[in-house]
Amino acid sequence: MRFGIHVPKQRNLTATAEYAREIGCQAIQIFSGNPVGWSIGRLDGGDRDGFVRVAEEADIGPVMVHTPYLINLATSERKLKGLSRRALVDALTRAHELRAGLVVVHAGNHMGRGPAVGIERAIETIAWVLDRAPDDTRLLIENGSGKGTEIAVSFGELGRMVEPFPVERVAILLDTAHLWALGYDLRKEGLLAAMIDEFDAEIGLTRLAGIHGNDSLAERGSHRDVHALWTEGRMGRPGLRNLIRAPAFSHLPFVFEIPGDTPKFDRKRLASMRRLERRLARGVRRARGCALEPAQPS
Repeated sequence: MRFGIHVPKQRNLTATAEYAREIGCQAIQIFSGNPVGWSIGRLDGGDRDGFVRVAEEADIGPVMVHTPYLINLATSERKLKGLSRRALVDALTRAHELRAGLVVVHAGNHMGRGPAVGIERAIETIAWVLDRAPDDTRLLIENGSGKGTEIAVSFGELGRMVEPFPVERVAILLDTAHLWALGYDLRKEGLLAAMIDEFDAEIGLTRLAGIHGNDSLAERGSHRDVHALWTEGRMGRPGLRNLIRAPAFSHLPFVFEIPGDTPKFDRKRLASMRRLERRLARGVRRARGCALEPAQPS
């Protein structure tokens, strides 16, 4: 598992990569541009090269690019559909320029027409976008928390959205706070294992490409999206330990979306995650060794 954070905006992209290196990120997420605007702005060539150089030197990867929150893949409104499609192409192009490859998008809302109609619209938009985006990029659909008229909420809905596309072009990113909002109790290892089995049956684990590690201040099953720092929310350390211990997640980037107040906080947090993963991995290996060791005669 590769740990990182959504890196706060620095003076430029090179400085953003340097900040990530300073605090010990193994993976990062950045915005493609203004998270509440349509334009991503111009990319300076020197700044692009500096970002790529620092990320490669520090072995930071994957780099995930998060799209603006304004995008709605499921809209039927002509202007919004055009803006959403263009913004998504721009984000995938920016990911290509930064050698990032992974672009995270919220699927959006069906706006009263029902999930089935919304999903069909989203599929049409994704197909349109992929035809115009660099082919070395991969779109990650983030699961919703179920508020309002969101689509891509259940694993069944997510599966229908990604099924028409090659796995190397379209996959899933799971947000743990959104899973909690849907009622999944990640604090209990057996229930987490059942959730993973459900995901595999509905979608397939090959479609899972990353984790947004967010605790939640909301009640489980409330459909409320209220992110929190881990151990300050309702899932707490038991939920975090179970996620890190799950074999199905062991190869994925695990990105904390809420940065700490200081670089020191995030440096300590990421270092502690690496220690925790090593400790849990040793425990799993010991348990497996005991299970496989033949009984000795008395």
